[in-house]
Amino acid sequence: MSTIHPGPSREAGRSLVREWARPILFGALVALCLALVVSGAFLASGGNRAPVAPHRRAATDAPAPLPEPPPSDAAPPDLVPGATPPTPISYWPGPTTTGVPAGTVLRNQTGTLNLRTAGQIVTNLNLTGCVNVYASNVQILKSRITCNSTTFAIRVITGAVKLLVQDVEVNGSGLTAAAICCSDVTVNRSNVYNTIDAIRLGNNTTVINSYIHGLMPQPGSHNDTLQTTGGTGILVQHNRLEPYNAALKNPFNACIMIGSEQAPAVINLLFTDNYCDGGNYSIGVRTDLVATNVRLTKCKYGRDFRYGIIARPNQTGIYFERSTNVWFDNGLPVLP
Repeated sequence: MSTIHPGPSREAGRSLVREWARPILFGALVALCLALVVSGAFLASGGNRAPVAPHRRAATDAPAPLPEPPPSDAAPPDLVPGATPPTPISYWPGPTTTGVPAGTVLRNQTGTLNLRTAGQIVTNLNLTGCVNVYASNVQILKSRITCNSTTFAIRVITGAVKLLVQDVEVNGSGLTAAAICCSDVTVNRSNVYNTIDAIRLGNNTTVINSYIHGLMPQPGSHNDTLQTTGGTGILVQHNRLEPYNAALKNPFNACIMIGSEQAPAVINLLFTDNYCDGGNYSIGVRTDLVATNVRLTKCKYGRDFRYGIIARPNQTGIYFERSTNVWFDNGLPVLP
């Protein structure tokens, strides 16, 4: 006899239906809510909202491109194109490379020194006094001269020729009209200072490798590191010329003053490879100058002048080489 199992009760069936329908009803409610939100947004926009374009990276969002590397022959950024690098001041003579060499033992002497013997050599002297040179081919070497005359510390008397002043310190005590005067002399590796004018340039005068500075004013003075009032055969090469007195803030008159007021003319003067800082004009040229073959080349100029670099660069007989006379600080020509 078969056994008949009773089916689920009505209450149990209802429970089963409720369990099965619950997820469906929940999903329907979620869908209905989403639909209401979307339709509400559409109606709020007036029903005509433009479609949203896909997002594209704005130009400002893009990474900046890397700069192109400069060409290998590009000028350094701190140099002006066409300029040459400044020459260091140590290229020219200074306090450690002129005057009495370090370690030199000097003997003291006082009074005026008159040199009357041809070929005489004076060396290792610490002279408080002035020097007059009457003979030719005299040499003054490795010495210090401190002169308080109102005329000249070292003077070449007319007729004497070929004086050599080398490794000498000349102190004009703030009084001397000129430290060295006036012709037929070679000044080499010398330190000249504390004077009204430093060196007068007459016939057959050479000034090389020297440091000339520290000019001192007197009432009515027009101080120059170098001055010619006429002569022939003058060479000024590789010197440091500083008429500008920083302590006094005074540029004085000129690195070189060129005139012919005491001679027929200035003939064959070469001014080259010098450092020059100061002056009313660094290169003074008189209006009445008579000149032939006065050449100024390859010099560097500071900016402590009052008016300019050269007065009257187009004066007859003057050749101022514009391409090689340049500013010390940037190497550009001082005149266009």
